[in-house]
Amino acid sequence: MKRVIGILAAVGVAGLAAGCQGDGATPASGVPTSPSVVTGAPGTTAATVTQPTVGQSANNPQTTTGTTQPGGTAPATAGSGKCVDLNSPVVTAALRTLGPNVGGDGFYADSGTPAVLGSCPSLLWVLAGTPRGTASSPWHVLFFNHSGYLGTATKHWTAYTTVVGSSDRSVQVQYRWLADQDPSCCPSGGPVTVTLTLGADDHTITPDREFPTQATNPH
Repeated sequence: MKRVIGILAAVGVAGLAAGCQGDGATPASGVPTSPSVVTGAPGTTAATVTQPTVGQSANNPQTTTGTTQPGGTAPATAGSGKCVDLNSPVVTAALRTLGPNVGGDGFYADSGTPAVLGSCPSLLWVLAGTPRGTASSPWHVLFFNHSGYLGTATKHWTAYTTVVGSSDRSVQVQYRWLADQDPSCCPSGGPVTVTLTLGADDHTITPDREFPTQATNPH
């Protein structure tokens, strides 16, 4: 399991989040999506993201399936006493929207928000990785609110990506990349940490800086 602590990945995050990177590319997804705009920090470029259409009847990532707990309802991602059950129907459906991975395989849930029921943060995350992959293989960071899936931090997968911190409404994602002559095991580019914060609408996610293009668009 890739070590983690958890561009935006977010989507629309007013609709939020399927990817916060504004590169204009169309995300690979078997689920209809609708565009949404995420407001960037001062001096940065607003990130364009997509999110699954609300109200899908089959494999709907937005469907709430969490169990109840004293004082309210658990997040849609909840299960086995955790705020994020990596095998929950909501997480599984969200992973399917990412499309094929390198070699045609899909993504798998590597890790997620470690909190337990009763102390679930408002913004939840899952780090999705490549089956039998390494740190240099494709990774995605997925975001959820208590109702369901918001989207990914970046439109396209990135390598050497980890979640290094989180609070109730924000998640810190660290990016690294290969510089000239770097072996695949040891990226010397970065690290750059982007803090993604959930807005008051509980859907919009805003990055505190632009995502490093060396990580999001490597050459």
